[in-house]
Amino acid sequence: MPRFDAVSEDDFKRGMRRLAAAVNVVSTLDQGRPAGLIATAVCSVSAGPPSILVCVNRGTRTHGLIIEAGVFCVNVLAADQMPFARQFLSRDPAERFSSCRWSTLATGSPALDEAMTNFDCEVSSQFSSGTHDILVGQVVAMRQRESTNPLLYFEGDYRHIAHGETA
Repeated sequence: MPRFDAVSEDDFKRGMRRLAAAVNVVSTLDQGRPAGLIATAVCSVSAGPPSILVCVNRGTRTHGLIIEAGVFCVNVLAADQMPFARQFLSRDPAERFSSCRWSTLATGSPALDEAMTNFDCEVSSQFSSGTHDILVGQVVAMRQRESTNPLLYFEGDYRHIAHGETA
């Protein structure tokens, strides 16, 4: 079987800037307090049973908290939540959850009330790859609000889809 050299990290990062991705807050609990991070590496795994995966850097504080709690919630952000996403990244971790309304679904993980969709998950599998762990979560509860304009990350900044444009 042939072996190939990997592309450089810089080339890979430049290429990944061209891959538009939904912006999500992945949240969990830290001794009863909310904790979380912004993630774009989220996708569906299966509809039977309903499950999604998130890729989380093992060096983050939130990674260890998700593993310890065994639960997380993926909160899919809408375009009108761009200011919240920027604040979430810049705030002290203890203050990240203070600017929005949060509730809980089945697992107790924080679910952003204004999110387009909340996927409340129990960790069912964990795989390591490079600096990250791929955490598969079985969706045990979800909630949706009426919004059709997702917040995207593209070319190093937040974007949204202009209304009325289709391919």
